[in-house]
Amino acid sequence: MVESPSSAAPSSLKPSRQFQSRARLVVIGGGISGTSAAWTAAREAVKQELDVETLLLEKETVLGGKASAIREDGWLFETGPLGYLDNEPIVDELVRGVGLEEERVPASDASSHRFVFLDGRLKEVASHPVRFLASGLLSPRALLRAACEPFVRTKRDGLDESVWDFAARRLGRDVADRLIHPMVLGIFAGDAKRLSLPSAFPIMAELERDHGSLIRAQLARSRARRRGTLPPRRSSLFSFRDGLETLPRRLSERGSFETRTACVVLTVTRREEGFLVVLEGGASIPADSVIVASEGFSAASLLADAAPDVSQALAEISYPPVYVIALGYGAEAKRSIPRGFGALIPRGAGFRSLGVTWDGHLFPGHNAEDGLLVRVLLGGTFDPEIAKLDENAAAAIAEGEMQRLFALSVAPRFLRARLWRQAIPQYELGHGARVQLVDEALARTPGLFLAGNALHGTAFGKAAARGVACGERAIVWLAGRAPKK
Repeated sequence: MVESPSSAAPSSLKPSRQFQSRARLVVIGGGISGTSAAWTAAREAVKQELDVETLLLEKETVLGGKASAIREDGWLFETGPLGYLDNEPIVDELVRGVGLEEERVPASDASSHRFVFLDGRLKEVASHPVRFLASGLLSPRALLRAACEPFVRTKRDGLDESVWDFAARRLGRDVADRLIHPMVLGIFAGDAKRLSLPSAFPIMAELERDHGSLIRAQLARSRARRRGTLPPRRSSLFSFRDGLETLPRRLSERGSFETRTACVVLTVTRREEGFLVVLEGGASIPADSVIVASEGFSAASLLADAAPDVSQALAEISYPPVYVIALGYGAEAKRSIPRGFGALIPRGAGFRSLGVTWDGHLFPGHNAEDGLLVRVLLGGTFDPEIAKLDENAAAAIAEGEMQRLFALSVAPRFLRARLWRQAIPQYELGHGARVQLVDEALARTPGLFLAGNALHGTAFGKAAARGVACGERAIVWLAGRAPKK
């Protein structure tokens, strides 16, 4: 249920005192993590017959956070994440819980074709070994070095390691430079030499730790799947007919909690019994428990009083700017743009673009009639100056680079841009220690929980899973304090 601030004035909220009235849980942030937390907490409270009021506060006028779509003239422009992978079962549970199974849309088989711009042209990163060897992505010498990966000594010192250093150590510098560096740019808009491998790609660290080699790990997993001792690999891309924002909004519509949009939280303070959530305009809401599910930089400001150590740790996380530009072309573009997921563009290739996603190939419902929608990403760690450009200037860069990449001679029929001034949290070296510090500080602040994507995974599914976990933990914590119904 969504209410505007005027429909329930803050003055109507009486103090929530343990053992005297129903408990109150306040969730701050209406993206996928916050709505998942509120949905889960409300359901868990009912299951445990706890008298808990769950209230979600969102500063914007609509829910969704970076899961935000623009529908115009038949085009569907995802201004943030394009979809989610089905390797996070929690998302499937949420989808079923709010009855969205029929709205879910799988990506087409084009998603299996991915490209990188190398040596002046697009080259497909083939999954089949023979096609990969023949693709020209790597020189014979680089291929030979990568093939030696099973014989590389396993790292056992427990120290942090960058994504680039890990790839160079195990697979060689050519693989790290030509494949891993652009991949990290496409996922994090960040620098592979600064991002922490165990934090950004924990599965890679796990494979080396458990098997001593990435190649041996993949062979062992393949054997286990054939024997049925390991479930089939799940990595398919999904969205919804009206975009990713559908899920957080449906969670609010179907959830047994109150949602207030256009409600700006200034700070969270501790008091003798719980917390006080201070709103813009001077009003405040007492709470027994609080889940902060906003962006890390926002959470840092909100928690300066209630959890200063958490606040400081979150404030240290970098969020580079990213421009997302949508270009909708006519049918003629389909002759020039390969059918696939998209293309990564390494630094030094002569383009400002981090990469291009071919949304219309992946999700044909994003196209207007006889059209093809693509998105260009600009900015990131290596190009923070992009944030100084207005939307027209950024769109002009994207259009020009599309013309160069694909020899397009026609202008797009649809052109829109969205700047995220603080886009994706960077899990840089030392991130694991930061997570541990935050966990220890939260343990000293009973009733306070941190959701969102600042610490435990940037993807849509990871943020949802973190929200669900925090919703469950909040109800467990309240269980001994809230009166039974």
